[in-house]
Amino acid sequence: MNFKIAAAALLLSGAAIVPAFAAPRLIPDRDAMGVYQVTQPGKPTQTWRVRYQASSRMLRAVSLSGQATGVTVLLDLAAGSADIVVPQMHAIVAVPGLSGVIHKALDQNGAHFTRLGDATIAGHQCTRYLILKRKGDGSACITRSGIVLAATGKDSKGSAQVTALQIAEAPQPPEDFQLPQGYSNINLPPQMLAQLLGG
Repeated sequence: MNFKIAAAALLLSGAAIVPAFAAPRLIPDRDAMGVYQVTQPGKPTQTWRVRYQASSRMLRAVSLSGQATGVTVLLDLAAGSADIVVPQMHAIVAVPGLSGVIHKALDQNGAHFTRLGDATIAGHQCTRYLILKRKGDGSACITRSGIVLAATGKDSKGSAQVTALQIAEAPQPPEDFQLPQGYSNINLPPQMLAQLLGG
């Protein structure tokens, strides 16, 4: 599994947008929770619960399916750090490269947004946008309140599609965005990390 592509798409699934005809903001301005399905060509479909806390700019994604069930990704957008919590190993794995991928996904320099129309996903109405960038392209369907209900992205390394199954805007508990105590900090080769994540 190309986890970095999937993680970038998951981040987009919590995105907020400014008024119509302006470029989308790719950082949420309110707390939210969603359950999303992630698909990639040739890979098993995965389901993730994504939470975002606006005050700390923290994103938490927990795998709900397959051998990666329970694995948690914590992204600190303010600090630019990324950690993966692996309960099966009672371990925390720092992933510096993932943070860089996220920042590239948030970079709007040279991006072109085209409004495509409206859709209904997971019982919510959203506006569809085509997103074109020099090194990749994608699309997103965004509600008036700023929640992305679907997103796709592709570049030279692969592609991923994210679709919301459930969405709720509500305050998120601060403790959900803290690394667990008593876990070991370890490093893993990319291949082993991909296997843990269901790749």
